[in-house]
Amino acid sequence: MRSNIVALTAALLLVAACGRSYNTTGLSLEQVEELADEAFGDSDFSGASRLYTELMFMYPGSSQIDFYLYRLGLAEAGNRYWADALFYFDRVEREYSRSQWSDDCAYQSALVWWSQRQDYRKDLTPVLNSRAELENFFIEYPGSSLLGEAENLMIAVNGHLARRALFIGQFYARRDRDAASLLYFMEALNDYGETDCKAEVLISLGDFYSAKDNELNAREFYRRAMNECELTEEQITELQFKLDEL
Repeated sequence: MRSNIVALTAALLLVAACGRSYNTTGLSLEQVEELADEAFGDSDFSGASRLYTELMFMYPGSSQIDFYLYRLGLAEAGNRYWADALFYFDRVEREYSRSQWSDDCAYQSALVWWSQRQDYRKDLTPVLNSRAELENFFIEYPGSSLLGEAENLMIAVNGHLARRALFIGQFYARRDRDAASLLYFMEALNDYGETDCKAEVLISLGDFYSAKDNELNAREFYRRAMNECELTEEQITELQFKLDEL
C-alpha cells in the first residue's frame, strides 16, 4: 500500500513539474489556436510555447505566424529563456516589420534585457542593451500605444545608470581622485534626466566641494538639492546643518 502511495505521489509531482498535457490530434487550426491561447492565459508558458511552435510548423502558411512568434517570445520570457524570447521578438521585427505586433516585440525586447539586470555595481550590459532597444523603439514606433510604457521603462533604465555613475563618483571621491570623481558626478546629474537619485547626486557634489573648501559651489549644490528635490526629513536636517556650517 505504501509503495502505491509513493508511486502515485511521484507521478503527481512529475505531472506538476511537466505542466498540463495537450493532445492536439484531430484538432483544427482554430481549435489548436484556442488551446494555445488558453495555455498562455493560464500562464502555462511551457505548454503555450509547445502549442505555438506546433502551429508554426503545422500551418506555415497561416496569416497569424507573426502572432505565433510574438506569443512564443512572451512565453519564453515567462519561462525566463531570455535568449529564445529575444530571438522570436527579433524575428517579428525583421521578417514582419509591418505586423501589428512589431512595436510590442520591440518594447518586449527592451523589457527582456531589463529583466536580466544585476545590481548597479555589477555588469551593466543588460541595462545598456535595454536602453539601446528603447532608443530604437522611439525612432521606429513614435506613434505606438506603448510609448508611455517605454518612456517609464527608460526612466527606470536611466535611474539605474545614474546610480551607477554616482557610486563610481563616490568611490573616486573617497580616494581623492578629483577629476574622475567630478566626471562621474556630473554624468549622473546631467546625462540621464530626472532620476530618483538626483538629491543624492547634488548632496555628493556639495560634499565634494565642501571638502575642497569651495564654499560657493558647495552651497550652490546643497541649495539645489533643497529646492529641486523631494527630500526626506533626515536629508533636510542634514542639509540645513551643512549650509549653517558653511
